[in-house]
Amino acid sequence: MKKLLSGLAHSYVLAVVILSVSSSLFAAAVAETKNDGAVAIIDTHAHIIRGYRGRGPFPTGAQALSAMDSHRVEMEILLPPPFPPNHPGIYGLRDLELLARGNPGRFSFSAGGESLNPMIQRIMPDKVTPDVLGEFQREAEVIVKAGAAGFGEMAAEHFSSGRGNHPYESTRPDHPLFLALADIAAQHGMPIDLHMEAVPQDIPFPRQSGRGQNPETLKENISGLERLLVHNPNARIVWAHAGWDLTGERTVPLMRSLLKNHPNLYMSVKLDESGSRRTWPFGPKGGLKPGWLAMLRDFSDRFVIGSDQFFDEGTERLTLARKFVDALPPEVARVVGSENAKRIYRLETKTR
Repeated sequence: MKKLLSGLAHSYVLAVVILSVSSSLFAAAVAETKNDGAVAIIDTHAHIIRGYRGRGPFPTGAQALSAMDSHRVEMEILLPPPFPPNHPGIYGLRDLELLARGNPGRFSFSAGGESLNPMIQRIMPDKVTPDVLGEFQREAEVIVKAGAAGFGEMAAEHFSSGRGNHPYESTRPDHPLFLALADIAAQHGMPIDLHMEAVPQDIPFPRQSGRGQNPETLKENISGLERLLVHNPNARIVWAHAGWDLTGERTVPLMRSLLKNHPNLYMSVKLDESGSRRTWPFGPKGGLKPGWLAMLRDFSDRFVIGSDQFFDEGTERLTLARKFVDALPPEVARVVGSENAKRIYRLETKTR
């Protein structure tokens, strides 16, 4: 009888194990079929909401998680927009930190758009005193200690769309506070996420690019960006929104030249139908333009995805990010889609 019971118990355990393994394999097969073999994306630049007025609880992230699952996005780095001083709806470090802590492995966060950026926009470059510098450095260290993946979203040239309180912001990319932030970023291995429309020379404001309170002319800013990059070669600068260009000047030749000359320059790709067709990465037949494809192959370790999706406003940009990754050769898609983000933003250490 003991032998019989022992045999039955052994058979039961074996059946449970087989069933468990079979279920796991079935689930994996279903997941693979659902994803159609698509490369998982780590999106390094997205916003949980455009602005928060304190009415009701802060978003839980459920809407974003649903959008991520439907677009095969493994993780989002959430960050505040580049708020100007005294802007209504400011949110940032504390809100995003709590959201990320509650969803480990799905959300990470950057900060500074709500605190450091207003200081840079408010204080003229020649008015940076030791006291101002000390205050700025202390605020940056708060972000470091919170475990942020990076600093952002920071603005050097940001057009107003005329929509709501969307602001125009402009300052030198080599503003003394940007240089100080580069030193802090280098010390802690944290990238700076920089929003800057490309202005290779002084030009009239491109009227099709914004209906808000924008200036008549734009000042050249590429030389200032290069001074920022040279200031501390150990500081990783992620120039946001490659592929969505409002001046028509962020061309492949310009980006290639800067990438070649500055090993600490990285770029995140954003796609939106409102951008310049001259610098849009897709050709008329839907595939990537040859110049874009060659650049992505030659500098495959320097690009990441940064959809700039506002999750309270739909999923159009996330859909275009998915289209972009799916259009890449497989070996490039994996690197640009997720592997670079893990390395540049140190995500593997953040999730341990």
